[in-house]
Amino acid sequence: LQVSRLIVGAFSDRGRQQDFGRGLLNGLCQVQMEEFVLICLRVFEDGTDTLFNCVGNVSTIRLVDLGLEEISQVPLGSKVKQLECKKCGFDDVPALKLSLFKELRVLRITRNRSLKNFEQKFEGLSNLEVIDLSENRLTFSSCCSPQFQNCPNLKHLNLSFNSYIRLTGDFINVENLLYLDLQHTTLFGPGSYPVFLSLQRLIYLDISHTKTEVKSQCTFCGLNSL
Repeated sequence: LQVSRLIVGAFSDRGRQQDFGRGLLNGLCQVQMEEFVLICLRVFEDGTDTLFNCVGNVSTIRLVDLGLEEISQVPLGSKVKQLECKKCGFDDVPALKLSLFKELRVLRITRNRSLKNFEQKFEGLSNLEVIDLSENRLTFSSCCSPQFQNCPNLKHLNLSFNSYIRLTGDFINVENLLYLDLQHTTLFGPGSYPVFLSLQRLIYLDISHTKTEVKSQCTFCGLNSL
């Protein structure tokens, strides 16, 4: 069977009757899909280790409004290129497991009310171009090079509508960024010293509503492409 998009779940969280049990998606191993959407499932029994067993070769996966507190084991040779986790239950950005999606190009983790920490590192995602971590409650320091190891093609980084982020000026690992959105997130660093020196390719920067007070004449030094 070949399908372009398969949606499993419901479009409302009212009266949910189906929880996620081990092996629930086993039948999908015989289905070829371009996009898989899992929506409005609340309870994940026996952990989540079987979630990706039969959808590892799907190009796009969307996990929406789930009681998912951690990412499942990622099968070897996964072909997932786009992954979205919206309104899930993470409390830390699950960068270690997500780094096993070696073909990943676009990652979106948004609107997670419990997501406050960014302690893990993304590593070895040479194809990754877009990361959207907006509308969470992230608070972290040393942004943004330490969080992205060997991700040389990252071009779009969205950290808007979070809690508090400290910019140190270390963007060496993400110096190819073209788009950086930090709006509506309290920032420490910009305005006091030149934190954007290494972002010479950046063509879009949004630091509106970040409580940034420009004190240094070199606040925007290095932004030669803006």
